[in-house]
Amino acid sequence: MTDGSTYRDGRKVFGIGLSKTGTSSLTDALKLLGIRTIQYPHDDATYNELRAGKYKLSILEHYQGVVDMPVAPFYAQLDKAFPDSRFVLTVRAKDAWLRSAELHWRLMMQWWHGHPQFRKFQEFASACVFGSIEFNHDRFSYVYDTHVRNVREYFRERPNDLLVIDICAGEGWEALCSFLGRAHPGVPFPHANEWMSKLFVATREIADLIPEGDTFILIDEQGFGRDASAGRRGIPIMERDGAYEGNPPDDDTAIRELERLRHEGANFIVIGWPSFWWKDRYPEFWAYLVSRFTRVLENERLIAFDLRTRGAAIVGG
Repeated sequence: MTDGSTYRDGRKVFGIGLSKTGTSSLTDALKLLGIRTIQYPHDDATYNELRAGKYKLSILEHYQGVVDMPVAPFYAQLDKAFPDSRFVLTVRAKDAWLRSAELHWRLMMQWWHGHPQFRKFQEFASACVFGSIEFNHDRFSYVYDTHVRNVREYFRERPNDLLVIDICAGEGWEALCSFLGRAHPGVPFPHANEWMSKLFVATREIADLIPEGDTFILIDEQGFGRDASAGRRGIPIMERDGAYEGNPPDDDTAIRELERLRHEGANFIVIGWPSFWWKDRYPEFWAYLVSRFTRVLENERLIAFDLRTRGAAIVGG
């Protein structure tokens, strides 16, 4: 791999697709091509420069490429500030993009509470791109169509400066290498967003395992979001009136809360991979589950027990 500074004497590459259109995969692909790239810079300097309408971004003194929302709405200004740059517009089937964006925004808004610096930048970027901080289906749909149409129109007379690529549909090295004049790196094209991919698979597994309308206990560090319940009622093990109250202080509390929720109608318990550490942190609770209830699923994403049954473990997945 070569350093990004060797790419065409400093020519910049901007990934101007909206978040959840394959921007993480594009970032990794550019790095594999030797183009030093950063995805979603949210440092103070970038924040202050964009707020002030200064598009000669200082971050580009250190990087050859920038991808995602901090540059997506400013392609015309970046084109002027960095002549002879190349622009990559990642696109995706809009219905799938809207579903992914909605889940992503819900998860991110939960995460923001503990990360005020990122929240400040994300709210600014969301307002610039979508005119909305929270996810709104109609607004996001309108912005997606408008952004793709405007980018295509802006570069209509300059086809060599814009690549439109659908990574989610399987496009990859052939289109990107041809556009950038780079040799195929000899490795599979990256598909980077492992968390979201695992989450979508886990959501399907929950739907297959638990009858629609059933209540189940979900231990997931509050990271899966409401959509992961897939038409079922997923509740945290430490909850009061549906509100999460944090992790239990000890094994006895965890067991007591499990039995309370089981008697209130929870038929399953599902542990997501972000909480697999519970096996070590709460060994007595884990032994209680294993000895009393049937393990109906275990894989790299989920461990599930049927709280209505007793007997030997049945491992699936």
